[in-house]
Amino acid sequence: DKDGVWTDNIDRCPTIKKWVEDVGANFGRVRIIKLEPNTYEETVKNMHPDDNNRITEEGTGWVIRAWLQLTDNPDSFMVVREEKDDESSESRIPLPRGAQFIVDSERLWHAVWHNDERYDQPRYAVIASFESGPEVERWIESQRP
Repeated sequence: DKDGVWTDNIDRCPTIKKWVEDVGANFGRVRIIKLEPNTYEETVKNMHPDDNNRITEEGTGWVIRAWLQLTDNPDSFMVVREEKDDESSESRIPLPRGAQFIVDSERLWHAVWHNDERYDQPRYAVIASFESGPEVERWIESQRP
C-alpha cells in the first residue's frame, strides 16, 4: 500500500493520475471500484476494517485511504463505525459525484450502502492508498472551501 508504480492502464485515466499525484504524498494501490445496489442490511453485514499497515515499518507514515466518488449517488453513503455492532458509533458520508474524503480504513469499520431502493445502476469510485504525513495534511487543507 506504499510506493505505487503506475501501470500502462494509467494512460487511459489522466484525470485520476493527476488527482493522485496532486496529493503529493507517497501512494500505493489506486483502483476503480464498481458496486451494485445493495440494502442497508447487506451493508452492515459487509462492514470490515482494512489491513493496510501489516508491513508498515515503525516510524513511517500510517497507510490511509482516499476516496473519490465518480458517479452521482447522493442517496448512497459510506457507512463508518467505531465498532461494527454499535449503531450509535455510526456516521454516514453521502456520495454525490466528486465527493472526496480520507478514511482511516484500518481503524474504522466501513462499507458502502448503494441504496437499492433509489438506484438500479452500479456506482463507481476511486480508492487510493496514501502514506499519512504533512503532504496529506496540506492536501486536505487545500481542498477546504
